[in-house]
Amino acid sequence: MKRYFYLLLFVTFFGFSQEIPNFQKDIELYSELINKNPNDYTSYHFRGHSKFNIEDFDGALEDYNKAIEINDKYFEVYFSRGKLYQKLNQHKNAINDFTECINLKSSSASSYFNVAYSYSIIGDFKNCIENYSKCISLDEKNYDAYYNRGVVYKLSSNYQEAIYDFNKAILINPNSVDAYQNRGIMKSYSKDKSALNDFNKVIELDKTNGEAYYNRAIYYLNFNPKNDYCSDLKKAIDLDFNEALEVFNSECKNKK
Repeated sequence: MKRYFYLLLFVTFFGFSQEIPNFQKDIELYSELINKNPNDYTSYHFRGHSKFNIEDFDGALEDYNKAIEINDKYFEVYFSRGKLYQKLNQHKNAINDFTECINLKSSSASSYFNVAYSYSIIGDFKNCIENYSKCISLDEKNYDAYYNRGVVYKLSSNYQEAIYDFNKAILINPNSVDAYQNRGIMKSYSKDKSALNDFNKVIELDKTNGEAYYNRAIYYLNFNPKNDYCSDLKKAIDLDFNEALEVFNSECKNKK
């Protein structure tokens, strides 16, 4: 019987969190302040942030650059520009900006988190893990850092380290569907049959999670084929998890 592999959820990403104001009105306000004081670097920064939120990315970058030109020690604008570079998928530039944030404020856990995220995207897992670890040392309750580091450990084939991080993530957020799902995947790779408990937990938390039914079916196929994996595959398909279709057709369509 073919041995199937499990899908892995991808890393999470910190975005801007802000209530929805009138960004165009804000841009006009900051433009007036800049006209009164052309060296008002904070107004350039805030105007850039408003432009970011209306997806005027070129305008945002121009304002962030101007703020840095006026004050090259301004932590917040390097952070904002780093987020913009991430949005534009310019992760090497983002790494430079978040590294500058760390130089200016070494206690910034979010700067370590974001530089780690960008390292993960360009495939530099060594520096990625190093920076997630630094983030965690500064913020021991950071669910996202544990979860993301766990994913990177998985991609590096360090399954036990990944399980450790997903354990930590679950301690912080006991209802994390993603952490249970990925811990189950890692346990399955490690031939740890308690993986089944994790897939069951995901289904308990989210009965509409097609991936969990698929993963439990694959667990049954690989470790206990006497179980009714076809029902789980059918359920996954019914929930629009289409990756289950190929396995269902291969293993269940002609099954008596």
